[in-house]
Amino acid sequence: MYTISRFSQLCKMSARMLRHYDKEDLLKPVHVDTTNGYRYYEKDQLETALRIKKLKEYKFSLPEIKSILQTSDKTFFPELMVAKVNELSDEMNRYRQIISEMQEMMETNTDIIRGERRPYDIWLGMRNEIIVLSQRLQANIKDMDKYVDALYEKAEKEHIQLLSAPSAIFFDEEFIPDHSDVELIIPVAHVKDNDGSLLKDWTLKKWPEAYVATTLHIGSYDNIGYAHIALEEWTEGNGYHLVSPPYETYLKGPECDCPVEEYVTQVFFPVAKAAKK
Repeated sequence: MYTISRFSQLCKMSARMLRHYDKEDLLKPVHVDTTNGYRYYEKDQLETALRIKKLKEYKFSLPEIKSILQTSDKTFFPELMVAKVNELSDEMNRYRQIISEMQEMMETNTDIIRGERRPYDIWLGMRNEIIVLSQRLQANIKDMDKYVDALYEKAEKEHIQLLSAPSAIFFDEEFIPDHSDVELIIPVAHVKDNDGSLLKDWTLKKWPEAYVATTLHIGSYDNIGYAHIALEEWTEGNGYHLVSPPYETYLKGPECDCPVEEYVTQVFFPVAKAAKK
């Protein structure tokens, strides 16, 4: 058996990291001396340690690595590899976009500290009552498109006419991207009440008429907060107040296979005139 110090040298991992893997039930020593707490490892565990090290290089999380090491399903790891390749590809594309933006800022001498807040035009109008399909989710924001795509596929199969782009209402008090409380909404022409194949996941309901203040946001979702701020300032400055959560309608997004600078999102604030004091 090897001491933790010697095993650390062999697998090129720090003793601190090995203790952490022990705590996470990822790589436990075969023996721990009860008198002094010394940890001991066997030669066969070196292969496991090196595999963990390689999987970490591939950007797998510790829970994912633990699942890979423990599963007997031969299809699990290849499927996880495909998902990880796609995830890393998306991350690389995001880094390329960031580099491009930074290079453009340097070339144009843009003030990267203060940035630039563009003006938003605000419109006030009536949203008519309409029939919608809605689904309340607790999900990762990255997965929203999957739920919408699934609905489009079902709608096409069931010959259901979707009338406009999808909308989303976010109910979280703070930004929780990996576990968001969100309601997806899509207006429809007509759906049969007994259409169980579709309505088992989605709820058919009436979206009541409402006054809405609205604006268009052009560009990345990262900066959509500016549109919300513009609507908040307009609402307060013109004697209105919010009567229900704001929502966003995605007129043009990732499905268009275009740069994020060309995304178009309409932001809505359902409002009412504030009572005079």
